[in-house]
Amino acid sequence: MPQVHVVLGSASDLEAVEAAGVVATLTAVGVTSVVSVCSAHRNIEELGRFVGGAVAEGGRVFIGVAGLAAALPGALAGLTNMTVPVLGVPMDEHGIDSCVYMPPGVPVLTAGVGKVGLKNAALAAAQILAVADPAIAAKLRTHLARTAKVPQFDVLAPTKA
Repeated sequence: MPQVHVVLGSASDLEAVEAAGVVATLTAVGVTSVVSVCSAHRNIEELGRFVGGAVAEGGRVFIGVAGLAAALPGALAGLTNMTVPVLGVPMDEHGIDSCVYMPPGVPVLTAGVGKVGLKNAALAAAQILAVADPAIAAKLRTHLARTAKVPQFDVLAPTKA
């Protein structure tokens, strides 16, 4: 039973999910996941059945990929009755508003845009699960120590006017 459900409204976003290493990141930290495609616009009843089943089977976090129409993260939040965290990832600037301008009581967390947002969403999903699971927390710490790119900090000489 997957702990994290990565849901795409269209298969056209699958390449970005794979390139960002969403499933690989989750697997590396001991989190089970599955990627599914279901349009919030074309198949809302099917999406509702899917979400209900996923939650009933132990789904703990949803990552909704906000593609062209970008309604999916909000639809997921509504269909979970706001009891399961939803991380919305707008794939470009057109999807940002639909992830961040949610009505009160329908939270969608946004971890970034595009491939960077997908990477961050995988890490955030693992962080959410790590709160209650020490094994995931330990693997997440190890993963971050191994993969983190720490920017160098240099004091630059002041410029003269």
